[in-house]
Amino acid sequence: MKLRMKFKKDNLVKFISHLDMMRTFERAFRRADLPIAFTKGYNPRPKISFTPALSVGITSSSEYMDVEFYEDISIDDVANRLNRVLPKGLQIIKVGIVDEKLPLSVLNCAVYVLKAALNTVNLQELKKSINIILHQEEIIVEKVTKSGTKFVNIAPLIYGIDLLSNDGNIVNVKIATSIGQQGSVSPKLIVLELEKLLKKKFEVLNIHREELFYTDENNKILPL
Repeated sequence: MKLRMKFKKDNLVKFISHLDMMRTFERAFRRADLPIAFTKGYNPRPKISFTPALSVGITSSSEYMDVEFYEDISIDDVANRLNRVLPKGLQIIKVGIVDEKLPLSVLNCAVYVLKAALNTVNLQELKKSINIILHQEEIIVEKVTKSGTKFVNIAPLIYGIDLLSNDGNIVNVKIATSIGQQGSVSPKLIVLELEKLLKKKFEVLNIHREELFYTDENNKILPL
């Protein structure tokens, strides 16, 4: 039996790494006494796969993992038992059967909502800088990877930046970016590019990952 789980990661745990989060879930499955399947070989690992790593310091209400069990189990029971043992800040929101036609590895779009203070930046300056970013064909940034440092053009990986609302000196910005195998860009990198254009600090209060999904020219498909 293979289940897909949607979970949230809130402010209480936003500074733990992706690796630490994976280990936390592995321990939670053991503590909940769930029949999770393991790989074969000298170093058996639980059969769990996650969506692309969330940058440290970012919250989310749209993270996913696929988990394989060696026997059938109630979907509601899985969520209830896990939520009883997970630390505060991590919570299973939804559980369903895995859609084999949509592996987590093919998800290609993430949507973030960024909350920022306009203490040093006015709204018109921000709008102008966003417009410049959206119309640039090249935005070259330096990225550190396992194989070393490389320069990447992130312009094609930015799908949209929209001002949602502003209340006094607080503004909410929606950012849609590419993730996964075709390339990814963190909203933190986009903030750095905004600061270069603004020539001043852009005070970000929180970044929240709101959605992960697969999209093509005609469809938007949610993982669960």
